[in-house]
Amino acid sequence: MKRGLECIKKRAAENDDPFLNGIPYIWCSNNLTVAALTQAMLYNEATGDSTFLEMEAALRDWLLGCNPWGTSMICGYPAQGDFPSRPHSFISVLHDIPYGGLVDGPIYRSIYESLLGIHLQYEDSYAPFQFGAAVYHDDPGDYSSNEPTMDGTASLSYFLSTMQKRGGMEIAK
Repeated sequence: MKRGLECIKKRAAENDDPFLNGIPYIWCSNNLTVAALTQAMLYNEATGDSTFLEMEAALRDWLLGCNPWGTSMICGYPAQGDFPSRPHSFISVLHDIPYGGLVDGPIYRSIYESLLGIHLQYEDSYAPFQFGAAVYHDDPGDYSSNEPTMDGTASLSYFLSTMQKRGGMEIAK
């Protein structure tokens, strides 16, 4: 566990990432983000070593909006904030957004530009922030960065429910 977390931390440092995010921007990068922050949480729990707590918090915050686009990566959350409101999902067309769904997340610009069949349906509200190595679009036409994922959502549910349980235990003290 430690070796994997060290690699992520080192990658963030080498990239001089202000968000402490060493996750590669490949397809479903948010799933990898959840996996890394869960691994950091479990590592701390198993060893008592706090080395990766800052990175864990940064990765959690990344998903909640502390990222270049200033948006949560969770459909409908937070209720009054900026979140994916136009995900690539047929459910959204028929009903409403899949509340609580974690979207794929940013993808390297080079990968995005090589994909077929992506046609943004709306003006890119994040255009001023699309200058880095990765892009993200809250648009139903972008299946590469804005599609809710069941596995990422399930993994995020585990992490968040663990945080809720820990919070309840702190209150009870």
